[in-house]
Amino acid sequence: MTISKRIFEELKKQKKKQKELAEYTGISESAVSDWKKKGTNPAAENLYVIADFLNVSVNYLLTGEEKLETSTGKEQEMLNLFRRLPNDEQAKLIGRTELLVEMNANKSTDS
Repeated sequence: MTISKRIFEELKKQKKKQKELAEYTGISESAVSDWKKKGTNPAAENLYVIADFLNVSVNYLLTGEEKLETSTGKEQEMLNLFRRLPNDEQAKLIGRTELLVEMNANKSTDS
């Protein structure tokens, strides 16, 4: 099976659209459409972001093996929101999250 066939198989399985893939990756919708119509594969430099969108490994796209473990809906939602933030806001969020984890750990030991 080709890389492009695996991509479209995963899109279908995950009920995601080509347009969503294009928007997430920054690859034009026409390029994504060409992979399907012409049976071509994406450029190598795009495989990582495609794999990220599909929550699979690049190795899976290349070989059909080593699918990544899927995250829960809440985890994926948080990750998607996190990625939309600028780098400085991501750093702030990490700091706040660490503080929340520490506060909850202290609550557990106080009980």
